[in-house]
Amino acid sequence: MLLGSFYQINDIQHQDQNDLVQISFNPAHEIFKGHFPHLPVVPGVCQIQILEEVISHLTAKPYVVKEAGQVKFLALLNPVKSPTITLDIHREITNDSTIAVTARYFSDTETFFRFKGQLHA
Repeated sequence: MLLGSFYQINDIQHQDQNDLVQISFNPAHEIFKGHFPHLPVVPGVCQIQILEEVISHLTAKPYVVKEAGQVKFLALLNPVKSPTITLDIHREITNDSTIAVTARYFSDTETFFRFKGQLHA
């Protein structure tokens, strides 16, 4: 679990099936010492893990990616240059254990990540 040590949830705004979740990174985390020294970048696998954890937090039920129909890493997510970002998440329950998700990570100036797929409980 990355929540708590790698990133924090600062704010959550709910609007129907959409959530805006503001998170902040811990730029001193061990991951950034290897990914990469002198140019920290949030690894893509961590960006997907954060999405799973945030959705699990929002629903109070553990979810994991079942199908990733579209995953796009659009810009390097540097925790020093962009210590706080927003996750824009749209979710639709398709059955008791599956949620269809469209999400993006963005700051005031950039979109870093886009995802469209399904998560399964």
